[in-house]
Amino acid sequence: MNINHFNLYIMKRYLRMKLLYYTLLFVILASCKDQKGQQDIGIWHFDVTKEYPTKEIYIQDIADVDYIPLETNDSMLWLGREVRYIGEDYIMGASNKTGVYIHDGKGNALHSFNKMGQGPEDYTSLYTAKYNKTNNEIYILDMLAHKYCVYDNKGNFKRNYKTGGKNGLHSIEDFSILNDKLLQYHAHQDYYTLISLDDGAIIKEIKFGTRDVTLSIHENGLIFNTMLYPFIKDEEGCYLSFLASDTTFLLTPEMKVMPAGIRTPSVRDMEVPIFVFPRKNTKDYFIMTKIKKEKGFPSETYILDKKENKFYHLKGGFKNRDYAELPIYLDAVSGDVPSNTAVTVLSPAGLKMALERGILSGKIKDIAVSLKEDDNPVLMIIKFRE
Repeated sequence: MNINHFNLYIMKRYLRMKLLYYTLLFVILASCKDQKGQQDIGIWHFDVTKEYPTKEIYIQDIADVDYIPLETNDSMLWLGREVRYIGEDYIMGASNKTGVYIHDGKGNALHSFNKMGQGPEDYTSLYTAKYNKTNNEIYILDMLAHKYCVYDNKGNFKRNYKTGGKNGLHSIEDFSILNDKLLQYHAHQDYYTLISLDDGAIIKEIKFGTRDVTLSIHENGLIFNTMLYPFIKDEEGCYLSFLASDTTFLLTPEMKVMPAGIRTPSVRDMEVPIFVFPRKNTKDYFIMTKIKKEKGFPSETYILDKKENKFYHLKGGFKNRDYAELPIYLDAVSGDVPSNTAVTVLSPAGLKMALERGILSGKIKDIAVSLKEDDNPVLMIIKFRE
């Protein structure tokens, strides 16, 4: 083969490879299109050191807001922010002191149960609880015994099993139910496991890197920490974050793990680490919290505007027209809620004080008039518009 033929061969091979590359790229990008009408933003990149422009958003401008006062009676006294499940016709709360209590979708008290004890069908501690609507089961995480106790919604015992197989796995910060599986986050080891809802057998482990970064602060012999909610669930799957990883991942309903976003600089390269956790994924916004590892764990809310594909600093949280001095921080939201919904818990004592100061309006003002300070809380239900 002479030199000209060789060069022509190399050029044709190069063009074929280039055509194949762009064809594959087109296929990948096309496959990444959102299937539920959400904006296609690809993999986002968030610089934790950058001063992003601020944006003021009233929650009522992007969501429909309703308020549900929870009925108060002697057997169902909420102690604080312990919302564990919100559905159209079902509200569940749970706490270690008072057990599990259930209301209908309008806040009317239905029933409660408390199985704290040492018996084979009891739990010794109630760290958190979740409701599985599909099979009408309530899962209670007993952190002291390293097990899950499963009951029906009336409190009848069904089964229990160790948190992740026969030996159990410790330090579970939170868990969520995904179809026929249970996802749990192991705080001390910074990884996730998927286990069977039936017997706790480990189905899959999700690890990225090693746990060489922590959120704990050690000072003068004391350890300071903060509650960590490193993942969110919606109809697209679960968005997972890790303390020691710079990537936020999406766990799809098919149990595939895909990168969703990247933060810079690397958390390992920062003298004072800054962490990024997902908080809510809506049609128009991806909402996240930035937490700095220093005393008090100061946090800030940021949003990715999907239409503009730009980040904004939501200074002071979402504004609230109904309660002028109560900004909405989605990092305060707990429990399993529909993918387009968030919930904030309002204390009666705080509402009574706000009423006296004249800073309430609309439905919440009418509710506050009839409240007593020791009543059960009022739920602020936020439904983001589709």
